[in-house]
Amino acid sequence: MNDSVALGKHEVDLAVYAKVAAHETQQQEGVVRMSAGFSGRLGMTKVPGVVSRLEEDGSLRLDISVVIRYGADLRALGPAIQESVLTGIRAMSDQPVGQINVYIADVEFDGEAAPPEPERNAG
Repeated sequence: MNDSVALGKHEVDLAVYAKVAAHETQQQEGVVRMSAGFSGRLGMTKVPGVVSRLEEDGSLRLDISVVIRYGADLRALGPAIQESVLTGIRAMSDQPVGQINVYIADVEFDGEAAPPEPERNAG
């Protein structure tokens, strides 16, 4: 006798995977912050710095954009982010992961000040 009952389907919003990717990325030594980039500034992504989508074959593709600290080892940081994100997603889901692309959007130097705000006319 089969005791399993089909209760319906379940779906995971792609933003959930993006949040996991952002969390795992920010845990890596050398990452200063996520980089929202052009699509983030336009409000096209729910999670700044991460674009997630399903490919035609059903696999997950993540594009991660980061700002790194000057002196970070780029040869080690990219693969470390990829491995950490993959491990985080596999810990919560059996969603097949196709690509995890890491883009270094900027480098931040110690003591670098944030860009000044543009002046606004008072009236």
